Amino acid sequence: MPGINGAMNIAGWTLYNSQLALEVTSHNVSNANTEGYSKQSVEIQANNPLRMGPGEIGTGARATEVIRAHDDFISSQVNDKTSQYYYWQSQSEAMSEIETIFNETGGTGLNSMMSEFWTAWSALADNPDGTAERESLLAKTGSLLQTMSNMDYDLREIQRNLDNNIRGSIGTVNTITSQIADLNNQITSVEVDGSVNANDLRDRRDLLLNQLSEYMDISYYEEENSGQVMVYVMGGTPLVLGTNAYTLDDRHDPATNLTSLVWQDSSGRAVDITNRLEGGRIAGWVNTRDAKIGSYIDSLNTLADELAWQVNSLHADGTGLQSVSSMTGTVGLSATDDLASDFYFSDRYNLGGQFDIVVYDSSGNVANTYSISPSGSTVQDLMNAINGAPELNASLTADGAFSIQADAGYTFAVKPHDGGETSHALAIMGVNTFFSWEEETGQPVRDLTLTLGINAALEGNSSLIAAGSVDENNRIAPGDNTLALAITALRDAVIPNMGGAGVSITMDSFYSSVVAGVGVDVQNAESNQTYNETLLDQYIQKQESVAGVNLDEEMANILKFQHLYQAAAKIISVCDEMMQTLLST
Repeated sequence: MPGINGAMNIAGWTLYNSQLALEVTSHNVSNANTEGYSKQSVEIQANNPLRMGPGEIGTGARATEVIRAHDDFISSQVNDKTSQYYYWQSQSEAMSEIETIFNETGGTGLNSMMSEFWTAWSALADNPDGTAERESLLAKTGSLLQTMSNMDYDLREIQRNLDNNIRGSIGTVNTITSQIADLNNQITSVEVDGSVNANDLRDRRDLLLNQLSEYMDISYYEEENSGQVMVYVMGGTPLVLGTNAYTLDDRHDPATNLTSLVWQDSSGRAVDITNRLEGGRIAGWVNTRDAKIGSYIDSLNTLADELAWQVNSLHADGTGLQSVSSMTGTVGLSATDDLASDFYFSDRYNLGGQFDIVVYDSSGNVANTYSISPSGSTVQDLMNAINGAPELNASLTADGAFSIQADAGYTFAVKPHDGGETSHALAIMGVNTFFSWEEETGQPVRDLTLTLGINAALEGNSSLIAAGSVDENNRIAPGDNTLALAITALRDAVIPNMGGAGVSITMDSFYSSVVAGVGVDVQNAESNQTYNETLLDQYIQKQESVAGVNLDEEMANILKFQHLYQAAAKIISVCDEMMQTLLST
C-alpha cells in the first residue's frame, strides 16, 4: 500500500536485506583462508510494483537467493591439470631416487666396475700363471657382481615402496568417493531449486573431487534435477553414481609380486583397472613401477645374462693351470631335462655341436681324447656319451648337479672340438664355468642379476680359472693366455641383438645406453612436472579470481551494506516523524 506505511515497509525490507548481506559477507571473511571455499553473495531482486494513479509505484527489494561464485569449466580444468601434474610429480620424485642408483660420477658405478673387470682379465692375460692376478680377478669380479646386485635390489626396493604407495592410496580413494556419495545425498535433501542452495556442501564436494583427481584422472557431470555428481574413472568405470560409491581394492599378482588395482561393483564383480589410469599419483606410480623400473631391471638382467654367457661359454671349454680329476656343475637338474628347452640358457644350445675331453694318465701324458657327441639333447644322453669313455664317469650328485669324475690315476681337461662348433652343454649346466647362478630347471629365472656369482670351485682354488686352452698336442701349456685374451676381447665384442631386435652393441655401450635412457626419463619427468605445474597454477589463479575471497572487496561491501542499513533506518525514522506529525494534528 502506498503512503507512509509503504515507505516504512520498503525500508524494513531494506534493513533485512542489508543485514542478510552483512551476514553473508561476514561468512566470506571468516572463510577467506578455508581450502575449497567459494565466496558467496546475496541475490537481490526488486519486488513487484503497485499500479497507482501516477503509474507503477515500486515496493522495494527482497533477498531471493544466496549464491556462490563458481565456474564449472574452470573447475574441471583445474581437476584435469591436477591429475596431470601429480602424474608427473609422482614420477619425478621416484626418478630422482632411481637416478642416484645409476650415478656414474663417483668412480664406484657399474661402468667403473666393468672396466676394472675387463682390466683384471687383461692383467691375467699378461701373466696367466700369476696367483696375484687370479686373486685380483676374483676380487674385481666380486665387486662387479655386488654392484649389479645392489642396483637390482635398490630398484626393487623403490618398486616395493611405490607398490606400498599404490596400496595405501586405495583406502584414501575409497574414503573420498564415499564422502562424495554422502554429500550427494545431503545436497539433494537440502536444496530447493531457485531458493535454497547448499553452497557450503557443494564447496566440500568440489574439494573432494579435486582431491580425488590428485590420485586418478576422473570425469564427472552433475545431474540438473538432483544436483548429484556422477564420477567415473577416465574410460567409463564408475566410482560414484548418485548416493552409491563403488569400491577399489588391491590384488596381489604372484607372477610379478606386485599389486593390481581392482574395481568392484555391488555384486562383487571385479575388474582390473591398473592400466586404465592415465593421470594422477596412482598412474604415475604404476608407470614408474612397471614401465620404468621394470625396463631398468630387465636391462640389468640382459647385461648380466650376456656377461655370464659370453664369459662362461669360453671358460667352459678352457683349462686352468692343470688338469682336474672332477668337474661339478652349479645348476640343479634331472637326467630327463632337455638341454635345448629346460634351462635358462637353453636358447644357446647348439644341437649337433660337440666338445672334446682329453684324459691324462698319472704321469701327465695324454691317455685318450674323446669327442663328446650325444645322440640326443637330454642330460641323460650327454651322460651316456661321456660314460662311453672308460676312464670317465658322468653322473648326478646328491644335489642334482651334473658331475664328471675321472677314474683313479687319471685326470682330464675340456677343449673345443677340432673343426666343429661346441654344443655349449657344459656352460648351460654350469660345468667349468666362471660364473654361477641359481636355477630350477623348467622354471623361469626371474632375476639372474640377484643370484649371479662366482663359481665356488674357482673361489676355493683360483688355479682353476681358465686362462688358456689345451694346445694342438692336447697338452696344457704353461703360460697359455689364449682364453684370457678371448675374454678380454669381449669388452669390444659386438653382441647381436643385445640392444633389441636387429640392434648389435657391445656390453659397455649397452649399459651406457641404459644410463642415458635413465637420464632422459628423469629429464622428461621433471620437465613435464614443471610444465603441468605452470598450467595448474594458471587455472588455480583463474579459479581464485572467480571464487576466491578478496578481503578488500569484502571490506568495501561491509561499508556499502552499513550505509544502506543506516539509510533504511533513516527512512524509518523520517516516516515515524511524519506519522507522529499526522497523528498530533
